Amino acid sequence: MSNSQTSPSYALYHYPACPFCAMTRSAMKHIDLDVTERNIQKNGAHRTELIRGGGKAQVPCLKIEENGHEQWLYESQDIIRYLKNQAKPSKQSA
Repeated sequence: MSNSQTSPSYALYHYPACPFCAMTRSAMKHIDLDVTERNIQKNGAHRTELIRGGGKAQVPCLKIEENGHEQWLYESQDIIRYLKNQAKPSKQSA
């Protein structure tokens, strides 16, 4: 049985000296998801992709690709919260 939906892929746009990026990367070590890291200082193409897709060069930024759609999520706390929610089944309380 095949699933028509693909698993989401994640890419974190960052640079090493950014304290908010460091906080996000640190939290990601404890989250069981595969997230590609894209350093915008070392690779100009990553910076260009971030600006083109997300609209600004602000880091950290998480690119979320799923079912042919992409979303760009800024703000370290929002990124961490999102990834934590994706790593485990969400529990809805009544």
